[in-house]
Amino acid sequence: MSTGAKIAHNTAIQAIGKILGLVLALLAASLTLHYLKDDGNGVYTKVTAYLQMFGIGIDLGLYIILIKRLATISFDTPERESRVVNAIVTLRVVVGAIVLSSAPVIALIISQFNDNYTPQIVIAIAATAGFYFFLSLNQLLSAIFQKFLYTAPVAIGEFLGKAVQLGGVLLVIALNGSVFWMLMTLVASSGANFLINLWFVRKFVRLRFVWDMPLFRDIAQEAWPIALSIVFTLIYFKGDTFIMTFFASDAIIGQYGAPYKILEVLVTFPAMFAGLVLPILGAAWEAHDQARFQEIFQKSFTAIALIALPLIAGVQVLAPQIMTIIAGSDFATDPGGAERVVAVLRILIVATGAIYFGTLFGYLVVSLNKQKTMLLGYAFVAASALAGYLIFIPRFSVYGAAAVTVYSETMVVLIGLTIILRTTRIRLSWYPIIGAAAAACIMYAVLRLLLPLANAWSGLPELLNALVTTGVFAVIGASVFGVTILLFRVTTLSELRSLFLRNR
Repeated sequence: MSTGAKIAHNTAIQAIGKILGLVLALLAASLTLHYLKDDGNGVYTKVTAYLQMFGIGIDLGLYIILIKRLATISFDTPERESRVVNAIVTLRVVVGAIVLSSAPVIALIISQFNDNYTPQIVIAIAATAGFYFFLSLNQLLSAIFQKFLYTAPVAIGEFLGKAVQLGGVLLVIALNGSVFWMLMTLVASSGANFLINLWFVRKFVRLRFVWDMPLFRDIAQEAWPIALSIVFTLIYFKGDTFIMTFFASDAIIGQYGAPYKILEVLVTFPAMFAGLVLPILGAAWEAHDQARFQEIFQKSFTAIALIALPLIAGVQVLAPQIMTIIAGSDFATDPGGAERVVAVLRILIVATGAIYFGTLFGYLVVSLNKQKTMLLGYAFVAASALAGYLIFIPRFSVYGAAAVTVYSETMVVLIGLTIILRTTRIRLSWYPIIGAAAAACIMYAVLRLLLPLANAWSGLPELLNALVTTGVFAVIGASVFGVTILLFRVTTLSELRSLFLRNR
């Protein structure tokens, strides 16, 4: 099997595993929201948002550095691969242990000045920290599998990890457990995923702790711009929920966290896609094969547009039904809460679409060694977003937070694309993007026009009604969008299939 065919094969395997994992994750999230309601989900969101600040902070750019290093190492030098992998894993373990251990200590200090951080919250933060520790290690191990075009363990680990979480959620509900035990299902999920990945990775590298200061310094020299950019990303991506914990009740935080949970599930796809495409783009750039680079980047850009744009359009129409499915019609306990949750979802799905593009561009900027230039962009977005959160959250609550999130993610896309185009001097065709946007608008119009047809099954129970409406109109929307992009000649089926295959 050729390298291109292997990449396509592994992309399919990982995509299937990702899709199955997303289904289980959405089901677990739905059951959690139905069970906890907005108050309980507010506590759940508060703990996870707080810890995510530290979880993202321990990344230090090591995942991207590992992908870059592995992309330049040939298959016949396993000793060097082991050395690089073990050094980076050692750094991740040490830094992760230090940073995540400090999380409950800092929360305890905050609790002395803010009543929203109760002793129960501090204890939950300490116990849930393991989730982000295992998550960070899983990320590194997935880079090894990608290097060897062997992504089946990633798919298996993610699926079984989500299955463990779903089983844990069902158990907590059956035993009438508290929010604390619901949080523990996250730890069990990522822990199970890690054990599966650890078992399979032994085929390629023997993991052990190493202390190699020259290599650490070399990695740090390359990683510090990425690490600093991640800190800035942390500010604009999770700053909204964190700042909201100081201004809003648990119910309001829970109402914001419900649609945010959908966003967090959906944005796992572009990271997988970018991780698979990056080695191809990086190899083309290193080989000075600008034609190949432009071809793959154009196809990747188009592929992301064909996913993100109809997703935004569809959710604008089906947001009420989606939230009924995910959280239940009785999720919000205060007047106007249901409308608030739907409105936030419609805003945040735009940010989700921007993240799809931004993830691809962000990974590519690092591959081009322009992370220091991008750092200035991240700094600007972080500073302006932080100012926006502090100004608009106290005044407009969840709407202000969601709107600033859209602004920040859109700015990251524009800055990243500008850097890529100026560095590579390639010329993109904008017709596929414009065509995809036009097709998404037509899809939106058709769905809005046909939505009254849902009255035909309005007598069904509320949840079943929402499921049927979402399923039927998702099929209609996908069909309209697919036919339209083919009619507009935005792309062809053969072009999409050849994304990872070199023409012969």
